Amino acid sequence: MKRFLKCLFAMMMVVGLSACSNSEQEQEAIKVVIDSYLGNCKSGDYESADAFLSKDAGSDLEFAAVYSELDSQLESMGLGEDFDREARSFVQDFVSKTFMEYKVDGIQVDGDKATANITLNGKDTDEFDLNEIQDLTLNEVTNYINDHTEELQSYAENHTEEELEAKMYKDLSKVVFDKMKEMVAQLPEAETNLVFGLTKEDGDWKITSIQEKQ
Repeated sequence: MKRFLKCLFAMMMVVGLSACSNSEQEQEAIKVVIDSYLGNCKSGDYESADAFLSKDAGSDLEFAAVYSELDSQLESMGLGEDFDREARSFVQDFVSKTFMEYKVDGIQVDGDKATANITLNGKDTDEFDLNEIQDLTLNEVTNYINDHTEELQSYAENHTEEELEAKMYKDLSKVVFDKMKEMVAQLPEAETNLVFGLTKEDGDWKITSIQEKQ
């Protein structure tokens, strides 16, 4: 009987350690998914970031779709390649500064479902003042025209109105968007607590939701 009990106890220990080991492996796999997702978002590789989303994830989490819409809007505006490039650069800078640092506080696994608590540190983009952007843009345009009046007049004499506008957009785009980046850099920092929802799809963990912790 003692031998039987010893064997039973040993078997229970093995099962317990195995379960613990599996749980740790799952948590590590989930952490890799979160690290990869946030890392790709920060670097601007949004298609790679979206690869870590579940097929049931909301469309609001699909960064690639958002940037595709941005490209469509820029194309329809027709303000030139320089403006488009600077606009994309600003948006990427804006997004990356929303999570300059993050920490995985805890992961809970329940079968094929899991939640992860994340503390995000970055610029408080809620403080980004669009009215201030309008004032900044108007001021930069006014300064540009005042500082380049003769140059613009000379250019206009030998070019079409469309070409003149294209030159102005090209000259102003970097100046204005660089100023906007400076404004983002000067925003106060904020801490945000997020809850990632995850599920297993075909053996891999995928992100289903990202919500601010209440």
